[in-house]
Amino acid sequence: MEIHHLRYFVEIARNKSFTRAAEQLYITQPMLTRVIKQLEEELDAKLIERTSKSFRLTDVGEAFYLQAQDLLLRYNDLYRTIDDVRSVRSGEVRLSTPGVLLDMYFAPLLAQFRNKFPGIDINIVEEGSKLVVKAVLSNQADLGMVMLPVEHSSQFETTVVVRDQVRLMVGKGHRLAGCGQVHIRELKEERFITFGDTATLHDQFIHLCEEHNFYPHVAYKSLMPHFTAELLASSDCVAVMPGPVIQRYRTDELAVLSLEQSLPWEIAVIHRKECYQSYASNKLREFICDYFAALQKAAVPVVGTPAPREGQNIFSGVCD
Repeated sequence: MEIHHLRYFVEIARNKSFTRAAEQLYITQPMLTRVIKQLEEELDAKLIERTSKSFRLTDVGEAFYLQAQDLLLRYNDLYRTIDDVRSVRSGEVRLSTPGVLLDMYFAPLLAQFRNKFPGIDINIVEEGSKLVVKAVLSNQADLGMVMLPVEHSSQFETTVVVRDQVRLMVGKGHRLAGCGQVHIRELKEERFITFGDTATLHDQFIHLCEEHNFYPHVAYKSLMPHFTAELLASSDCVAVMPGPVIQRYRTDELAVLSLEQSLPWEIAVIHRKECYQSYASNKLREFICDYFAALQKAAVPVVGTPAPREGQNIFSGVCD
């Protein structure tokens, strides 16, 4: 059994297809078939059950898949360790993050990081939090930026960098525009704009509504806050957005509401436990944490009102 045999098997299992795996690996399908046959003969066990219409791993195949993934991670870590020793202050980091965070924070962050570490390159993939989790878990990304909570949390090292609340935004002509705060039950008949299905915030908001015995009418799903803000100005929808995002994109034509029920927006940087982190990856993670810590110290209220008195809620309006 050779290391590339494990790599071939993992790619087949990941794609659930010999054809797609062959395309990814740039080899022929018959070669893949021969490799799997050799593995099965060596292990004296069937790994894959497939017909013209179905594909599945056997019980032995599932166990072999999990072990092969771990072995490949450790094998890759060996070479990355050697590369770190050789290059010291250079390298590449694979960062997976939601686009809204890129737009909100990362242009100045990365510019400052480049000035400090000019030898480190960053490969950024933009995707929703749920896909970020999968990318880090499968070692397709070194670091990820996510909204908490995440699945498989025990497998990650997690550092929270932003703590805020989810709020609502409506057009100034909306019936709720004069309210400072609303109960989730008051929104039962509203039409909503939420982040897309790959965003944790989408799931968290729906879960909150279900806790209060209704399923929200989601009229639009978008991961582009600027588009959402423009749409609100000419629609009767209610947008569900994090406080800092509202602060960035709110205009004079829009009003902000708070929810009586707390819906936290906690953003964290994650990496996989017990998986080698390169010099470059560690430096970017540390820089991200320091950068966001400085931003939190300089944070201002979302609504832009004077600082509240002790015990006073910034959103103190009441619906008529």
